[in-house]
Amino acid sequence: MTTDNSREEIQSGLKDLISAKVSRRGVFAGIGGLSAAALLASCGSSGGSSGGSSEALRWGNWPLYLDFDEKTKKYPTLEAFIKKSGIETKYFEDYNDNDEFFGKVQAQLKLKKDIGYDIVTPTDWMAARWIRLGYTQKFDGANIPNASNVLDTLASPSYDPKREQTLPWQGIMSGFGWNTAKNPKGIRTLDDLFAPQNKGKIVVLSELRDTIGVILLAQGVDV
Repeated sequence: MTTDNSREEIQSGLKDLISAKVSRRGVFAGIGGLSAAALLASCGSSGGSSGGSSEALRWGNWPLYLDFDEKTKKYPTLEAFIKKSGIETKYFEDYNDNDEFFGKVQAQLKLKKDIGYDIVTPTDWMAARWIRLGYTQKFDGANIPNASNVLDTLASPSYDPKREQTLPWQGIMSGFGWNTAKNPKGIRTLDDLFAPQNKGKIVVLSELRDTIGVILLAQGVDV
């Protein structure tokens, strides 16, 4: 439980905490969390301003969401897919924030213009928005036999009950990361995280959905 004094410190530092934002590429420097990310087939005609070859599959994903070989500077899983399927794939690690990315492509989507991607990987709640607004197209299930391997708990989300427009890519629970040299005892509780000695040294992800819940819990709010 937090004391009244510690709760006041949390409240007074809330603005500073939220302003110390990082992208997912920098999440390992501090605290962060994310919901399930979904592969989403974007809908839009070719020939838009974004360009791109119609023969290559263009996939936009979060940084660090696919295995990467530092020696070869390639993605082993992606290379295996290309070799097995024969499908040329252009992979972009430029999805850093759901709202930011949506704002970047929404105008083209509304006009049914090419956004430069065939598949994108938004968090589940954003995938629901894309579907609701008609910005996606259905998969051809015959071409995705391994869709049957999706876990039962992820097989029928409310926004896509039959998994006709999305498939799960990554999904983890919210968590903390800390500098073990500076915090040898680790961060075991929210009181540890918001301890006075950590003031001004905590960073959070740019999306409030990933951070406000933790702050509310620290304040004793049942979320």
